[in-house]
Parts: sequence; C-alpha cells; structure tokens
Amino acid sequence: MVKDKWPVEEGRYKVGRKTAPVAVCTEATIAGIKIDMEKVAIIGKCVTENVGIEKLVKNTISNPYIRFLIVYGKNSRGHDVGQTILALSQKGVGKDMRVIGSTGAIPLLKHLTKEEINRFRKQVLIMDIQGETSSQKIQFKIEQCLKKNPGKFSGKPMKIKKIGPSKKIQCLKARVSDKKHLSDPRGSFQITIDKEKKEIVAQHYNLDLELDVQIVGKSAQAITDTLIRKDLISDFKESKSHAAYLGRELAKAEVCLKNGIDYIQDEPIEINLGKKNGLADDEFGFS
Repeated sequence: MVKDKWPVEEGRYKVGRKTAPVAVCTEATIAGIKIDMEKVAIIGKCVTENVGIEKLVKNTISNPYIRFLIVYGKNSRGHDVGQTILALSQKGVGKDMRVIGSTGAIPLLKHLTKEEINRFRKQVLIMDIQGETSSQKIQFKIEQCLKKNPGKFSGKPMKIKKIGPSKKIQCLKARVSDKKHLSDPRGSFQITIDKEKKEIVAQHYNLDLELDVQIVGKSAQAITDTLIRKDLISDFKESKSHAAYLGRELAKAEVCLKNGIDYIQDEPIEINLGKKNGLADDEFGFS
C-alpha cells in the first residue's frame, strides 16, 4: 500500500486517487486544467531541471502504483524541464549526476541516488505532450494510460530520503541596510511606464541632470540586459546595491504595466487581483 505520508516531498500539487497509475507534470502551466482527479495519483507543475525534477522523481517512485508520467503544458523558459525528464528516462545520469543529453542550464540531480534514478526509469513510462494546454488533450492521454496500465510495480520497496537542507546551511534574517546610499558617479535613472505603448521607459541623466540615454522595452529583463550591455552602471563602491535597486524598480514597473497599475518610482505598489489569499483551487506544483 502507499504510505500515509505520501507524497514524500512537499510542494504545490494536487493529490488524487493514490492508487491511480498516472502522474501529471504540467511544467510551467498552473491554471485552467480541468481533469477527473479520481483518474490521477498526483498532478503538479515543475519549473526547474534540478530540484524540481528531484522532487518529482521522489514523489513518483515512492508510490508503486504510478506507472505513467504525462509531461504536459508550457515549458519553463531556460530550464527545459520536459526535455530533461525525457533525457533522464532515456539516458540517465553521468558520474557527476548530470542528466545525459539535457539541454537545461543546470540539470544536476545531487539529491537523488543512482538507485532512485534507475527505479524511476524502470517504473515510470513518460508520455510526452509538451506544449499542450487544453484539458481535452490531457484527459484523452490519461484515458490512454488507464487502458495500458500494467499494474503495480513489482520492485522491492525503497527507502526514500527526503530532500533536506545541508547541515552547513547559513540562515540569515533579512533587513534593510541602514547605510547611506551613494549615487552612481555617472548619473541617475528615472523609470516610468507608457501605458499606451505598453513599454517601460528608463531615462538616464548625467551629473548635470541632462538626459543622455533613453531605453524603452517591454520587460524588466530587456531593460536590465541593455543597461549591462551598454555599461550604464559604473564600477563604484555601491554598484551592486545600485544594480539591485534598478532591478527591483524595473520589476515593479513591469508588474504595474501588465496589470494596469500606476507606477511611481520608489513608491510601493498595491495589487488587488480579486483573488483569495494563497493558491487558487487550480494552482499546483511539484516545485
């Protein structure tokens, strides 16, 4: 029988019927999926090609009734989670615990053992429908898996060790620095948003308060990448603090732009999307 404390790893996911043969990984898709939870053991998203996949593996192999893993939904940009899951199933890992053939940025599975990976590869068949987001497609694939169910995996029980923090981990309490902010010797930035053009505007003023550079973009990342590429932040004592400040403000500006909220630099923003606090009923995740 499935252990009472299954799933063994915590996360944002939904548990269905524990003896169902199907698990579903929705990659970066977290909303709008409607399925019969009696037909799946667990459904959740996975957005990282290392810790996320580690948790997914532990939560599947700790339930011998799970024989299929459907990989479904939008890919997490830069992480290639779906491709890494397929590569893990087909090729396993090298001596350094890196997934062989993965195109992800850091596909290292340091919290898994070779025994756990071999069990995953033997027990679970991957059903690949990456990119699909319709409930009809996922329900159809689930029905296919149910018809092909080979029954409970017959391998010997495994002792699954949960992923925990290193004993050497350093825990710091965050606080706002009381140091006086030093201005960038090259000048300062004024950040605004243009709601009509749907753009973030970052204007750079030199020490004479003259506008010398204006950068416009659709996202905080586009603006920050341009700032770095054009070397607009000088190398001075507080350059890291200044860069972090600009990142925070540009992220706030992007949130305001996408949600129709007024943005004022250095002022907090209030977001009210009309949802209850916490996760909505249809939001879940392995990691």
